Amino acid sequence: MIRNGLLLLLLSCSQNLFSQRIMEVNYQLDQQGNYNFYCKNNAYCNYILEIGFGTLDNMKSDIVLPYRGMMKPGMNKLFKLSKQNASEAFQFKYSIDFAKGCINPKTDTNFTYLLPLSQGKETQVYVMQNDQQTSSKESSVGGNAQEINPGSKNWYLVRMRMKPGDTIFSARRGMVTEVDDKSDANDVGGSSIGNENYVEIVHGDCSFGRYGILKKGSALVKPGQFVEAGTPIGLVGGDKFGRGSEIRFSVHYNVEPGDSQYGSNAKIYWEYVPLKFWTKSNGKISLKHGANYISEFPKEILQQEIKKPDVKKGKKK
Repeated sequence: MIRNGLLLLLLSCSQNLFSQRIMEVNYQLDQQGNYNFYCKNNAYCNYILEIGFGTLDNMKSDIVLPYRGMMKPGMNKLFKLSKQNASEAFQFKYSIDFAKGCINPKTDTNFTYLLPLSQGKETQVYVMQNDQQTSSKESSVGGNAQEINPGSKNWYLVRMRMKPGDTIFSARRGMVTEVDDKSDANDVGGSSIGNENYVEIVHGDCSFGRYGILKKGSALVKPGQFVEAGTPIGLVGGDKFGRGSEIRFSVHYNVEPGDSQYGSNAKIYWEYVPLKFWTKSNGKISLKHGANYISEFPKEILQQEIKKPDVKKGKKK
């Protein structure tokens, strides 16, 4: 059995292996000899965290284990472990799984999105969808932490024909969570499958909008920046002779089986939203493959998620 000081040293070393990662799980020993667990979420969106204990000798938790909860950005308190018998040796070992998103998100699948291109600009659209379900995967991020790469359900993506250097606009307000504009493969006409430059934005209903394909070094926003609908976020990549001069836009959110138990993150899927857009002359519609549409930014669509202040009538004297 491993005693107090050695256990703390071993697990502290283990934690250092994946410090400064997206999710940092640690604990502090208080004056009563309890181990208080906490998690620091270094991302700009919520994550689902699961902690399982392979070993838990002479220890008890103040909550039911294994642990499962949603981590908001910043510091999150988790649970407390205490010794069952103070005079006896103890030991605990744990592993971590986490995945981006919220537990049972209330995603608005009927939301009205803007076309993510300049107001008044016309584009031809190509709707890509697949109702098949793919398997999720795990990817190690160091130490004993595993980030889940979800599979997909009802994949849905809209491609909009553009010219290199055209501006990409946010189709909905939200927080920028990821930006990657390092690749130049698309700009030189090469295949961009699997390494497209993109911007990701999380919305108020915990859905994630993904915008591509950006020109190398052209992002106009950065992670942690809040943007309103209609905000310029980057420039379209691709050369004039290639096939990649287009905006690619999709929205997804995480879903799980109804009978999920511990370890269910391995069964998480991205559910894709069959998008509805506001277009000039057509209003709110589902886009048709191969059709042409003109972008329009009406005030009521730009401000549909902005809460109006309560106006209280003054009392008559």
